[in-house]
Amino acid sequence: MKKINYFNVIKELSWADFKLKYYGSIFGLFWSFLKPFFMLIILYVVFHSFLKVDVEHYTWFLLLGIIFWNFFADATKDSMQNITAKAHILKNINIPPFVIIASSLLHSFWTFLIGLGAFFLIIFIFGFSPTGTIFLIPYFIMLLTFFTVGVSLIIVPLSVRFKDFGHLWDIFLQMLFWITPIVYQHFLVPKTYIKWYLLNPLARIIVETRTVVLYDKIPESKQILITAGIVISIFMIGLLVAKKSSRSFVEHL
Repeated sequence: MKKINYFNVIKELSWADFKLKYYGSIFGLFWSFLKPFFMLIILYVVFHSFLKVDVEHYTWFLLLGIIFWNFFADATKDSMQNITAKAHILKNINIPPFVIIASSLLHSFWTFLIGLGAFFLIIFIFGFSPTGTIFLIPYFIMLLTFFTVGVSLIIVPLSVRFKDFGHLWDIFLQMLFWITPIVYQHFLVPKTYIKWYLLNPLARIIVETRTVVLYDKIPESKQILITAGIVISIFMIGLLVAKKSSRSFVEHL
């Protein structure tokens, strides 16, 4: 198979996964945005109603963070599971492992866009109108995507080589959820730790996205560049790991 056909393979595998995920489900495609809304209700009741978290536009603040988080968490987990589920394809067809990973990520990206589209539809219905700074949202979507791809390219070879890695990743995601400002504002982190805290590119992306969508502000150029630098670094590391592991990849499946 020539490289020129890889995109078609990625697209077809991704579309097959997308249809299979919702096949036989009563709500079908609606689960793409029902999941973050159920998560929103639980977290909103706990943190806003019980713990009295006082954040402007907290409902939208929380929902936007959940949608971005779900894309990263679901995409990375699905990429590990999909590579194992489609091991027979890699063993019988001469395609690089990246094709399988990319198809899984594309499937998660479609789900992410559906959820994000529902988010903007709902805030418009409830009378919240983002202003001119909304034009930056594609940039932050791109950063989130590159970061997610980079991380997936790093962890998938590890999950293939070490069978328990998937369980460790689940534990890591639970920890990462709470050290990412999804339910709280990042400036609540003590100043002693804030520099280290903001090395988390997911935290930076979510904070900067909320800034432009909910608060009509553009983040400092320096901060935007730092976020981009961290994301690009992780993405490049992912490409190097994927290239180095591709030769022995199928052997460990």
